[in-house]
Amino acid sequence: MNGPAVDASRYFDYAASAPPFPEALEAQSEAARRWFGNPSAGHAAGRAAALELRRLKAAFAHALEFTDGRVVLMSGATEANNWVVRSVAARDPESRILVAADTHASVWQAARLFEERMDVLAPDRAGRIMPAALAAALRPGTRLFCCSHAANETGVIHDVSALSALCARRGVLCHVDGAQAVGHLPVRLSELCCESYVFAAHKFGGPRGCGGVCLRWDGGAGWLAGGGQEGGLRAGTENLPGLAGAVAALQCSLTSLPQEAARLRGLACRLADAARTADAACRVNGDPAVGLPGLVSLSFAGLDGHALAADLDQQGFAVGTGSACSEAKPEPSRTLLAMGLTPSEALGTVRVSMGKRTNDNDVADWVNV
Repeated sequence: MNGPAVDASRYFDYAASAPPFPEALEAQSEAARRWFGNPSAGHAAGRAAALELRRLKAAFAHALEFTDGRVVLMSGATEANNWVVRSVAARDPESRILVAADTHASVWQAARLFEERMDVLAPDRAGRIMPAALAAALRPGTRLFCCSHAANETGVIHDVSALSALCARRGVLCHVDGAQAVGHLPVRLSELCCESYVFAAHKFGGPRGCGGVCLRWDGGAGWLAGGGQEGGLRAGTENLPGLAGAVAALQCSLTSLPQEAARLRGLACRLADAARTADAACRVNGDPAVGLPGLVSLSFAGLDGHALAADLDQQGFAVGTGSACSEAKPEPSRTLLAMGLTPSEALGTVRVSMGKRTNDNDVADWVNV
């Protein structure tokens, strides 16, 4: 039985998952039909699939200006973040891991597995991770620093070029979660000194279940036991159709990125201004004019963000309350608390995120709720 149809015009949760581009779905379907062989097999169908897999990886790397490493496929950003953190921690049992307080739950929870070695770097009140703060937080035993390119809750964009360069000077591995950035911001890995950069296709209009990491180090131990795919770093038959869809989605995103970013930031500013006008106590976390295009984080002290999101859902509007991965936990966001919000303000927060199908009329409908 089919589920109810969703009105895409009232979908304001692009940061959780973006509707796929038709071109991505077609590329995924075409790849599944044409390159059905296992890339690890020695016969002609397998060799053809292996060749196409290499071509797709090269195309994806080229779009991100990534020329000095390899693309390792995984099921998404959560797996990739876990793999990087655990690999570094296992490789050097005496090392310390420095984690920005606004990282995604998959980075945070992976680091907490080594809590006795985990240090936390808080953002400033504007939500920024500043290079000077990073320099002060690095310890002699710090081996890995983890941050997001763009914070998934607030949309704050971090200067990962400066942060990764500082890490390089101090001999610290830099891991960047780029799940919210790829397809939405100009990502030029040639300008970053990070050893690993994570992506997830469903965040930029590609298929679910396809993500991975752009890797500049040897990667340590394999993540799964099995056939030794991905250079021994991630066993399991590679998701060639998913990667085909990801490449198509990324190409679609980059074609209109400058114009789309400006359009979405305009919509975000309009929505934020309307929220402030309607409620003088409303706090906007981050700056929608320069943050992740289309994302607005709104805090209402004394209100329940989950109840507010549920009420909007009843009216047909899909919004988030932060990271979708933490929707079941009615606790104040550690990101917002680190920015200086009170627990009441943090609990009264909703995240509105827009994308390619959002227009002026949709925002007007949301504002008039």
